[in-house]
Amino acid sequence: MSSPTPHGLAHYQRSVKRVLIGILILNLLVTAIKFAVGALTGSIAVLADAFNALVDASSNVIGLLGMRAASDPPDPDHPYGYRKYETIATLGIGGLMLLAGWEVLRDVFEHLASGQPPTVTPLSLALILFTLPINIFVVWYEGRRGRELGSDVLQADATSTRINIFVSLAALVGLLGSSLGLPWLDVVVALGIVAYIAVAAYRIIRDTSSVLTDGAVIDPHVVEDIARQVPGVWFAARVRSRGREDDVHLDLHVKVDPAMATEHAHAIASEVERRLKDQISGVVDAVVHIEPGQDLPASEWETLAVHLRALADGLGLGVHNVHIDVLEGGTIVDVDVEIDALLSLETSHQIVTEFESRARAEIPRLLEIVTHLEPAEPGDHPRPIEGAEGEALRAKITQLADEVCGPGATHSLILRQSHWPDRIDVSMHCAVPGDTSLPEAHRIAEKVEWQLRAELPQLEHVTIHMEPPEERQGGDQGKGLTRGQGDKRTRRQDDKRIGGQEDKVTRGQEDKMTRG
Repeated sequence: MSSPTPHGLAHYQRSVKRVLIGILILNLLVTAIKFAVGALTGSIAVLADAFNALVDASSNVIGLLGMRAASDPPDPDHPYGYRKYETIATLGIGGLMLLAGWEVLRDVFEHLASGQPPTVTPLSLALILFTLPINIFVVWYEGRRGRELGSDVLQADATSTRINIFVSLAALVGLLGSSLGLPWLDVVVALGIVAYIAVAAYRIIRDTSSVLTDGAVIDPHVVEDIARQVPGVWFAARVRSRGREDDVHLDLHVKVDPAMATEHAHAIASEVERRLKDQISGVVDAVVHIEPGQDLPASEWETLAVHLRALADGLGLGVHNVHIDVLEGGTIVDVDVEIDALLSLETSHQIVTEFESRARAEIPRLLEIVTHLEPAEPGDHPRPIEGAEGEALRAKITQLADEVCGPGATHSLILRQSHWPDRIDVSMHCAVPGDTSLPEAHRIAEKVEWQLRAELPQLEHVTIHMEPPEERQGGDQGKGLTRGQGDKRTRRQDDKRIGGQEDKVTRGQEDKMTRG
């Protein structure tokens, strides 16, 4: 059962209310009949049966009141909603069952004190036999609907009515025992009824109390296993869950690469949340707390790169192309710093100078840090290049790329004006054999880019997506538009540093996303 949507929740609540109203009418009819039989015969067992039927009718009323309260939407005072009122109503049903059991037990003591045996008439037997099929129908219908809807109230009410069936059968045994000259059998049966009510009520109260006291609903190991399946998650722990089985709220902590960009970490958290809701029934809310993991042992330059990224994040800067030279006396760092393109050189230099000062103060053995300022690109919507100009440029790019990748390998080209005057951004897909190694595919992409830039100097950003030929099946053009337009990274920032130490710092630690 998946977690209910607002529309599905309203349908669920209406369905439960309709069932409760119908069962209430039947229970009131059965209650009236059984009290009449008990008054005529004086049988404790029949009166016990009548009390239990009264509990059923009262529990229907409690269930309706609880569902009414639980149907209110979340508000500032109750941000998690009012769903627990249904659980409170279920707890009330269990309490009423205990009360009915106590009333029956008190009647047993009074009967033992008086020694008055119950009277048995054919009418008594006939009335009980008449109500028994009604109870059987109520249990079947309410139990089935309770399981279909996943309703605590309906299932608890069905348990109470199911007890009614056993109580009715026990009452028949008690009446027959009296007719056979065994009046003590009525007392034994009544005590059995009390015991049965007590056990059923205990189970209901135990289950509802667990919900109301925020008992764990989901096995933490299940949550951890699902979270660890998300790429980028190193470890998952401290899982907490609470609520009803159809209204579960959970939170957990996941550890990721400490050098990971905030945007990337947020995307991982969102993916963990989505998978938890999809794979665990009843989860309506999942809070994923991201923590930096510790990839030990870390080398000196890995630690330094993470530290630089943390300093840059504190000043709202982006860094990439981190190049570290380790010398005998310390380290020298060259790093590209991304900064808001709308700022002046003077303001930009002041911010970057502060970044350098913090690095010198906090990083041991840092001999020198040299920064290269890069303007972070604005996030507007550049104009596509179409018409004759676009067709001619598209044909030229396809020709140049196919010379490297093979005839017909290039597809899904997207051409658009860059953020900078007279510059062009291009996104494209190239197909190479599926058994090509990843480093070789990367070298092919680099060769395509070099050839394009040599022939077309107006190109600014070049994004090349390498894929096996079978990926082109099923509509490449739509796929190319989606993937190309969604990729704001540049080839020069994302792909040119593979294989070197500086690539291990930036690429391996997800540190090449630009602020633009």
